[in-house]
Amino acid sequence: MSLKWKLLLVMGVLLAGLFTGFAVLNHQSLQGQYEELRAMEQQRSRMQLQGLLQQSQTDLLNLAHLIPSLSGLRQALKLGDAGELGRLFAPQWASLQVDTDLVMAGFIDAHGRFLVEVQILDAAHEWPPRLWSAVDQALLAEVPSTFTDCNPLCLSYAVAPVLANGRTVGAVVLARPMSHLVVSFNELSALDVAMFSLNAAAEVEAGARQPRLMGITSRDRLEPLLQSGVLESLSPGVVTLFQLDGRRELELTPFLLLDDASAHQILAVVITDVTQARRQITIAQRQNVLMGVAGLMLFAMAVVAMTRTPLVRLRRVARQLPLLAERRFDAFRNGLASPLRPFFPDELSLLESTTLRLADRLERLEADVRRQRDSLDLKVRELSIERERYALAAAGTNDGIWDWNLETDEIFYSPRWQTMLGYEAGELTSHPDEWFGRLHPDDRLQLQQELESHLTGRSPCLEMECRMRHAIDGYRWMHFRGLGVRNGAGKVHRIAGSMSDVTERRRIEEQLRHDALHDHLTRLPNRTLFVDRLQRAISRYRRSGNGYAVVFLDLDNFKTVNDSLGHILGDQMLIQLGRRLQQCLRPGDSVARFGGDEFVLLLEDITSEEEVRQVVARLQSAMQTPVRVGDQDIFVGFSVGIALGSPEDRSADDVLRNADTAMYQAKIHNPGNSMFFSGSMRASAVRRLSLETAMRHALERHQFVLHYQPLVSMEDGRLLGFEALLRWPRLGDRPVSPADFIPLAEQTGLIIPMGRWVVELAIEQAARWQRMGLPSAGGVLPININVSGKQFRDPELVSVIQQSLKHHGISGRCLKVELTESAVMENGAQALEVMGALKDIGIDLCMDDFGTGYSSLSQLRDLPFDVVKIDRSFVHRLTSDPRHVGIVRGVTAIARELDKSLVAEGVETPEQVARLLDLGCTVGQGYLFSPAVEAEQAEAWARRAEGCFASVLGRVSA
Repeated sequence: MSLKWKLLLVMGVLLAGLFTGFAVLNHQSLQGQYEELRAMEQQRSRMQLQGLLQQSQTDLLNLAHLIPSLSGLRQALKLGDAGELGRLFAPQWASLQVDTDLVMAGFIDAHGRFLVEVQILDAAHEWPPRLWSAVDQALLAEVPSTFTDCNPLCLSYAVAPVLANGRTVGAVVLARPMSHLVVSFNELSALDVAMFSLNAAAEVEAGARQPRLMGITSRDRLEPLLQSGVLESLSPGVVTLFQLDGRRELELTPFLLLDDASAHQILAVVITDVTQARRQITIAQRQNVLMGVAGLMLFAMAVVAMTRTPLVRLRRVARQLPLLAERRFDAFRNGLASPLRPFFPDELSLLESTTLRLADRLERLEADVRRQRDSLDLKVRELSIERERYALAAAGTNDGIWDWNLETDEIFYSPRWQTMLGYEAGELTSHPDEWFGRLHPDDRLQLQQELESHLTGRSPCLEMECRMRHAIDGYRWMHFRGLGVRNGAGKVHRIAGSMSDVTERRRIEEQLRHDALHDHLTRLPNRTLFVDRLQRAISRYRRSGNGYAVVFLDLDNFKTVNDSLGHILGDQMLIQLGRRLQQCLRPGDSVARFGGDEFVLLLEDITSEEEVRQVVARLQSAMQTPVRVGDQDIFVGFSVGIALGSPEDRSADDVLRNADTAMYQAKIHNPGNSMFFSGSMRASAVRRLSLETAMRHALERHQFVLHYQPLVSMEDGRLLGFEALLRWPRLGDRPVSPADFIPLAEQTGLIIPMGRWVVELAIEQAARWQRMGLPSAGGVLPININVSGKQFRDPELVSVIQQSLKHHGISGRCLKVELTESAVMENGAQALEVMGALKDIGIDLCMDDFGTGYSSLSQLRDLPFDVVKIDRSFVHRLTSDPRHVGIVRGVTAIARELDKSLVAEGVETPEQVARLLDLGCTVGQGYLFSPAVEAEQAEAWARRAEGCFASVLGRVSA
């Protein structure tokens, strides 16, 4: 296709598009104007109908107010005289029918009963149910109302109260058909309208719409529209076009005129004849099309006339151009030597002259190319030798080689460079995006900065590690090295280097770094990482006031799990607990394991204690579900210590110490729950540390002593033995209570060496008395020693007792060991073994504090106890609480049946002695006889063991 026709086609298409757009816009404008006018007309019609409806209801209500004022009606209604009321209203009703279109009227007395009812309908019509709520409103609240009911006739009702002397004496009810709105609308508007009643209740029952025609304007003209059934199927808000008789086009605009609480609706359809308007729009559209076609034809004729001569000249130049490609420069000049000269020079004249000069220049360039070709052949041979050397060097190394020509912006990637990224040699192009497009987004900017630094001379070389996207293996770490080549001006025009895969080395480094900061079992952060995060939280708090809290968790009875199920299942339980703790945390919080069964949480952005309580409550709720380990379900409890961040905190160790202190207090005072750290706890911790230090020094310096409390026969006052009690006579200027240092010794483990010391000292004292021949009456005064639960688990307990007895040369009959039920139950199998070993060497066993444990009767039956010591709590209330009398009586009977001896602890009054003897308990211990005394006093009692405390019992008998 020639340029002329192409130009004609392009311009024709362009103009056709412009004309088409103009026609479309013009049509859309006309259509929009038409739609706007129709919308305005429809809105006006809707407002007219609604205004007529409101005016009708207002007129009806005004009429309801006016009728009672007619002569005698209000008085007759007040008296409830239906006959008089009907007689007076009859002449008024006749005129109201004609003047106001009323069809129903009625008078209701103050009790809600109809006195007069009149209507002019063809069939009897019942008053609607909604009338009675309106009547109640008029009679009770004196408020008039109007409503519409369309079941089955669509009538507008008005109810107004009738007042006489300020009191409501009745109500007036009027009804008017809604069809009169059609007549009123026909008088106001040139449009037609049809009105239908829609009974929603009927719809629900019948499952379909049941419209009933109320009225229509121009019925004769619109009769075909009614017969078609289109009006009954219209939906509110959906405009419908209807062809009438194939010639007229009607626009049907339905809308709901009424939608009140009675569920009755009135569908009004505004009918507009749009035949003429649409015909005018069609004519205007055709005129636009004809104008566009005519203009397009005129333009085509003008283009053909103007472009004929220039195109002929342009074609001649185009036909000569192949001669230049064939290097036939003389033939080319001859073809353009005598061109047609225009009267006025133009662009084509410039093209012809320029083409001739181009031919001359190409002829000279061809000669230059021939000369340079010979020189280039020589350089190519030299470069091929250099290339072979470079290929050998690149093949000999395991790194990928790259060479970037900055002037052409092309990069050579060696085959090894490409295979390191998972591609075949030659698969990648020489574009820089093959490199930079595969960089990890987080590393791209840094590499560009390092490259810019080297190119500008700020760094001697390029060296950096970053991530590159592998074809099939995700991102891999690569080490890049490069060196730029500068020209005479000092500008880098080329840079080359290598790429090494260091992914494995980075993985090992990351693993080592991770292992150094995480717990090897649970994979949670360890103490080092947690302390770093906590120190950062402290810094943020001091800088910006963002609060934080440290929650220290210590599992309860974790040692029991390890001892019973083994360390492997214990480790599995810790792993599951770590995961469960992570799931309970908020975003931004941290959890770490400090070793053993200790977990620590760091809660950030804390504003109040309540937030921390919510997190702890969530943790406790999560721990309500047992942990499944192997085939065991383990219920886990923990004690929690909480330290809130404060301005006084300077280091993470201080905060951790505070949380640990709070956890320790919770474990002591409220096991399984949580406590917040307070200043008093710090003072308590300091006192505890001081007491622990002093206790260690006292143990090393033998500052502890044994006191002895006598066990007495309450029948004759005979001394039966002693209980050795550990005392710390003085710390500074005061003695230390056993209630303070014994629990601390249990917690710190000092109870083990302390207990061994007690064993050795008690046996030494018993041996001394035996060598002295005490008691003088012969026999043995055994010494009872207390063994705690932790001391009872000491594997060397039995050997220590055996060695001490052997060393002092006395038998086990001189010693009795007192155990609590809890100490035995912590490890039943081991307890039986130890108790059996003690029995083998002749040592009697005493169950201490009997009745305060959780399985006392089973312990009496199954364990080899010889003596049962009734706890002081039962003895103390023996004379005041009959229930304790029953308990002691039962224990005495059981002990007698099981051949056990009984000792009552905490005997303090003569009345208690008398009651215990009555119950069958003959041995007592308590302040009534004596508190624990030093060895010298005990030795004096031992010299006169027979009747030693008879005087006390004598006063009792007296």
